[in-house]
Amino acid sequence: MNRVAFLADPGRLPWAKAAAIGAGLLAVPLVWWSLLRLAGVSAPAPAPAAAPLALIVVSAVVIAPLIETAVLALVHWLAVVRLKVAVPLFVAAAVVLAVLAHLPVTLVRTPVTAVLFLVFSLQYAGWFAASGWRVALPGVALAHAVYNAGSLALAPLWMLLLRPV
Repeated sequence: MNRVAFLADPGRLPWAKAAAIGAGLLAVPLVWWSLLRLAGVSAPAPAPAAAPLALIVVSAVVIAPLIETAVLALVHWLAVVRLKVAVPLFVAAAVVLAVLAHLPVTLVRTPVTAVLFLVFSLQYAGWFAASGWRVALPGVALAHAVYNAGSLALAPLWMLLLRPV
């Protein structure tokens, strides 16, 4: 089974599959930031967070996945359902919109964002085609939430990989 078919089919256990997709996406920053580290590229030190930790966690694990998946669903509805645009064009548009929503463009962050939303948009389009929005929307939001939660848990590793060389 190819990777796109794997992403596009919710399967018999869609929530477990969504969680697995989100967890698997943690390999994206791990690989990219490891390559950047080996190449001697580092990120500027992040500014200290002004928000309480609980707000950061809730925002990353609940609010952001819900909002970003709702926007993805809206773009899919407009492009694929209403305008009958081909799915690859929807996917490309979704990736561009996600990158624009996560400005500024940087060598460290932008490729990771692009790959994540490439996967989320392929997942949404496939799950929508297979089961409708009632499975696609929560499935993508769950994958996104699992990725964000894992990314928060791996923050010490990310800081190590992105520290100044």
